Amino acid sequence: MAKTRLTINDIATSLNISKTAVSFILNGRAKEKGISDKLVIKVHKKIKELGYRPNQFAQGLRTGRTNIIGLMVEDISNPFFASIAKEIEDKALQNNYKIVYCSTENDRDRAKEFLNMFTTLGVDGCIIAPTMGMEDDIKELMNNGMDVVLFDRKFKNISNDVVMVNNEEGTYNAIKHLVDRGYKKIAMIALALGKAEKEARIIGYKDAVAEFGLETHVFPLPFKAKYKDYVEDIGQIIKDNPDFDAILFGTNYLGISGLEAINDLGLEIPKDLAIVSFDDHDLFRIHKPKITVVSQPIEEISQTVIDTLLDRLKSTKKDASKKSITLSATLIERESTAAKS
Repeated sequence: MAKTRLTINDIATSLNISKTAVSFILNGRAKEKGISDKLVIKVHKKIKELGYRPNQFAQGLRTGRTNIIGLMVEDISNPFFASIAKEIEDKALQNNYKIVYCSTENDRDRAKEFLNMFTTLGVDGCIIAPTMGMEDDIKELMNNGMDVVLFDRKFKNISNDVVMVNNEEGTYNAIKHLVDRGYKKIAMIALALGKAEKEARIIGYKDAVAEFGLETHVFPLPFKAKYKDYVEDIGQIIKDNPDFDAILFGTNYLGISGLEAINDLGLEIPKDLAIVSFDDHDLFRIHKPKITVVSQPIEEISQTVIDTLLDRLKSTKKDASKKSITLSATLIERESTAAKS
């Protein structure tokens, strides 16, 4: 049988005082309401004795704040999003906020359910790495007064705070790096959630190969829940195009699947194929050879995202102009892109 939850009324009854007095003490308003220090000490002693825990959501109804932030990402198990989530959680806790996590797996219906959950829980604000097709849902959330910060993807028809990495610049620099080392038949295997021609990383790739007079070889892949499901697709792309001398992978999990596919085909890196992946990963640092990456500034992204939301939550000017912040990625050169002999 479930244990009955203690209430403010139980505390008040046990001390023969009013429920209102207990409420003021719990909400830090004792001095404002002229409640004596002696009674405050007495109430806190009784709370400790009985093991009372405030109902955070009930408090939220009274104060208009739950001190909870909703965090929505593509996949919380992905090291990129997991690292960002950990940084955001640490910063939030320092500011007396807790985090509720969820993963969309790039499913709009699933994402919409989680947005409804955030609303039901009464979160104070949301940090969202949105999937395609969420524009109207996010607009509705903001129109209802929710503070929202987007990262990893933005929508042109929504005016909101957004923190982005310069994906076009990152992929451009990766292609330039490969060209400078003598590679000419460079493919890009990337995630494409909507129209591939609108994906920033693919745009950066196309701009670079056009500038260097190379052919375009883009292979957009849909999101799949299991990363190993990409191995067969990537293996087939490589088998169908034996003349490729380099591949840029648009995400770290595509890069990891690519390494498995290359190994299954008995090919050597960089002798047969040079490899660059967008997003770093522990595996890329210990793989032999070590893999060149376009590294996103995880700590800076996390810090900027949570600071932007906290500033918004503390602000009394709800009509203040929204921030659009763009950060730079860094190319980390490793052994997988040695100069072509």
